[in-house]
Amino acid sequence: MAMRVVYAIGSKFGGSGFGTTAYHGARAIYLQGMLQRLLCGASRETEIPASLIRALGLPDQVLRKLATYDRSHWMAHLQTMVFDAWAARRLEPADALLVWYKCGLRSMQRAHAMGMVTIGQWGNVHPRQQYDVLADELARWGLRRRMPRAVLARALAEIERADYLICPTEHVRDTFRAEGVPDSKLLSVTNGVDLDHFRPANDRPGHRFRVLFVGQVGFRKGVQYLLQAWQQLAWRDAELLLAGNIDAEIRPLLSRFAALPGVGFLGYVADPLQLYQSADVFAFPSLMEGSAKVNFEALACALPVVVTPNAGSVSRDGVEGYTVPVRDPAALATALERLRSNERLRREMGGAARLRAESFPWTRHGDALVEALRSARQAHG
Repeated sequence: MAMRVVYAIGSKFGGSGFGTTAYHGARAIYLQGMLQRLLCGASRETEIPASLIRALGLPDQVLRKLATYDRSHWMAHLQTMVFDAWAARRLEPADALLVWYKCGLRSMQRAHAMGMVTIGQWGNVHPRQQYDVLADELARWGLRRRMPRAVLARALAEIERADYLICPTEHVRDTFRAEGVPDSKLLSVTNGVDLDHFRPANDRPGHRFRVLFVGQVGFRKGVQYLLQAWQQLAWRDAELLLAGNIDAEIRPLLSRFAALPGVGFLGYVADPLQLYQSADVFAFPSLMEGSAKVNFEALACALPVVVTPNAGSVSRDGVEGYTVPVRDPAALATALERLRSNERLRREMGGAARLRAESFPWTRHGDALVEALRSARQAHG
């Protein structure tokens, strides 16, 4: 008899960010005949039958929208608690519950009472490190961390409650080990990329040298240091494009860089394919990350990358681009200057980037996730 899995994500299934990862994971579980129920905040149409999906719907959408304007983070915390309570009431007997982080404390409690193994899918580093890194970063810029301690407490309780935790990179796994989580509880499942959709351009229109950032424009992503690097470079014949929603916390700081030449804030871009294909370099200097899918997408589009060790990228320093220290605008500027001044190097690293991405199709992620679930069930008895 096939293993039966309830999959829960307190966000839009098949949407951007974690919603994309969730889609490919749940799809693999479904194709193996293991998906009993998919619980989500909202969903888009996929090959997974609607009869297997339950969505919270409008309440979730409203709360997530309000959370984008709330600098206190209480609204996001409320959204996760509402989803968790809703999902817990809709659990049905199965072998395993796989639930995305911050959305599963009550669900896992009920799943344990029903005899299910519980697996938390973690999309970032250990929450204590998340809290401390961001608090320190905001203090560097004269700001105060507004994240309620209740958010951290809930995340820590989820880690304690889960039987297993899925980590997308070895770096993420290391942060959990450092916080005392036993290695036997940690499962590694690398993310992937749609290699058919994200691909190099057939031809590239001429324009100024272009550096691209894709992601949430905020302190966690290191945007402040990328802007400082751009300020140091003082290029007047190049572009730095930042595609993504702007966090409320960083908005006051961005005014300091408003006059920098060539900088463009594009807002959220649903499909950044054309941006990748038109860029010369991808920059992602994140302070902490799980395994942001934009890193994979940039590689798949044959872009040399400039990232930090904390960015969750599978790129290798000196092969597909450069890895620079966190919070180091001078190192960022040096890497960008080196890539700009050497077109041949950009082509070589871009070609290597595409080859590297081809090792990480979403099918690999799905297969690894299914195997992790089976291993967890077997070990759990």
